[in-house]
Amino acid sequence: MKAEGLNPTAIAAFKYTLEKLLSGVSLMVPESAISPVDELPTYDSLTEEKPEFLKETVMLKLNGGLGTGMGLDKAKSLLELKEGNTFLDFIAKQVGYMRTSTGLPVAFMLMNSFSTSADTLAHLNPKYPDLAAEGLPLE
Repeated sequence: MKAEGLNPTAIAAFKYTLEKLLSGVSLMVPESAISPVDELPTYDSLTEEKPEFLKETVMLKLNGGLGTGMGLDKAKSLLELKEGNTFLDFIAKQVGYMRTSTGLPVAFMLMNSFSTSADTLAHLNPKYPDLAAEGLPLE
């Protein structure tokens, strides 16, 4: 994995997961261990915004999977959506807007697969060099 230039965090996650799998420990969460939420507030019942909570939040986007079923050989999020912008461009611009409009360094990360990582980073890094949050990798 190192020889292929994969992200050290992805390698560590793979090693951790493999060790858990090989240990024989049950990774299942039984239904008896979970319970439904009794009640959630509706959006209309919220009376004030609290942007300071964004300091403790990570905007996480799932970006896994090639569009092989669609005849693609790259991440589906790299398809052009409008006026030369891809889905990833729109996401990066959303992050930038949130940071600008709140004045807070909203953390952002992508959940890439091994097959989407290189294409995604090659697209985002030169166009949005400040997209990764301080102290966090982009994926």
